[in-house]
Amino acid sequence: MEVVIDSHALFWFITNNSKLSERAKKAIQEASVVVVPSIVVMEILYIFEKHNLAHRFVDFLGELKVRKYLIYPLDIEVIAQTVAIPHDLEMHDRIILATAQLIDAPLLTKDREIKKYYSKTIGW
Repeated sequence: MEVVIDSHALFWFITNNSKLSERAKKAIQEASVVVVPSIVVMEILYIFEKHNLAHRFVDFLGELKVRKYLIYPLDIEVIAQTVAIPHDLEMHDRIILATAQLIDAPLLTKDREIKKYYSKTIGW
């Protein structure tokens, strides 16, 4: 099973943060592929920079290559799907949601607003 992952879930998973639920960890570990929207990678860069850990970002990218992650591009299909999503969501959330909708996969997110628009969320 493929799962799409949002920024918090991915960051908490790679840093072994206890904020990530056991249910979410299990979904990541059991997924055949973890789909990472490209905007999520950029948000992770922002988080590292914000915490003066930019030097760890290169290691993070290396980890993405080693594990079962697929970076999903911000392509024309994602952009077109994003346009159809209500504008009350922030743009990065719309892109993440659009990616999950396009590949019809569960989405790992704690974001309650996204959950209003997508029934296939795995939250905590």
